[in-house]
Amino acid sequence: MPLPTRLPRSLVLGLAFPLVVLNLWVFGSLYRAFEGIASTFILSGVIALILNLPVRLLQRRLGMARNWAIGSVFGLFLGLAGLLTATLLPLLVVRFFTLTQVLPVWIAETADNLASVTGQVNALGVPIDASEIIRSMAANVTAQLEALLLNIPGFISGSLGNFFSLFFLLVLTVFFLIYGGELVRNCLVSWLPHDNGLKVLSVLRRNFNSYIFNQLVLSAVLITALTPTLILLGAPFPLLFGITIGLMGFIPFGAILGILLVSALFMFKSFWLGLRIFAVLIVVDQVIENVLPPRLLGKLTGLNPIVILFSVMVGARMADFYGVITAVPIAATIKALLLTPSPKEALTPPELSSSITA
Repeated sequence: MPLPTRLPRSLVLGLAFPLVVLNLWVFGSLYRAFEGIASTFILSGVIALILNLPVRLLQRRLGMARNWAIGSVFGLFLGLAGLLTATLLPLLVVRFFTLTQVLPVWIAETADNLASVTGQVNALGVPIDASEIIRSMAANVTAQLEALLLNIPGFISGSLGNFFSLFFLLVLTVFFLIYGGELVRNCLVSWLPHDNGLKVLSVLRRNFNSYIFNQLVLSAVLITALTPTLILLGAPFPLLFGITIGLMGFIPFGAILGILLVSALFMFKSFWLGLRIFAVLIVVDQVIENVLPPRLLGKLTGLNPIVILFSVMVGARMADFYGVITAVPIAATIKALLLTPSPKEALTPPELSSSITA
């Protein structure tokens, strides 16, 4: 009995699932073994994707040669990075360390207010005196928040690395801009049969470009809108928190998480201030993500928000922060490839083609 030339789709997917899980496990193990090198390659690739957008714009609008466009954009990028490092970064660092000194005072004042309330209740004859418990919990929260905030500069400097890591990051970014597209194309064409490599390259490039452009615009709009809003609401450290929420908006659901964290911090200073800031910022964020372009990420990639959240969690588990920023376009690419009919399925039936040629 001859074997079938084409296996059922359900059988193919069933056989592919354990292979995908095994490959993900191997990839996660390799990433943890070579985390420093892998993170440098991933970060340089993401920066190259970001810079490739203005490079292509210069090529199309001004007819500039790609090498000249890359040189112009990369030079502008270094200039802006140096300008921000010399002007905005010191201001944010000062405000950040001021926050680490002010936050324990806010927590202590909140604990004292709650303890005084319990004391007043106890004075009315109700046997409730939780002042010691409240102050103990406040001290615990203060210690945890201080440890978390003070670890942030170390995480950022560890991600960027020392001078040599930063140098290799910039060099890799330039090489990705010049040779990255051709390298990925040659690898996919040599690994995958027929025209599948070109199809995967097209879908992968479209999803990554759309994702990067979407999240960049979203972050910029969030910073521009939320910083003045915080100033109008009378919030402390408006520039620091506005930029923080905007940068967190680069990852899916990051802006909402940032608003929750910032509002919780403000509630230690004043419960009503934190509640008011939470309500206003949530409204502004939803207006931006639903009304202004770019639209919600789920509409852009065709992914359900639950699938987006699951992809982000898997990416975080496998490759930490770098897995988070690459999980969504990879998931969108996998979905597009699974739902796209194969070339044989897309061919015109023989009887229809014969009738057309006749």
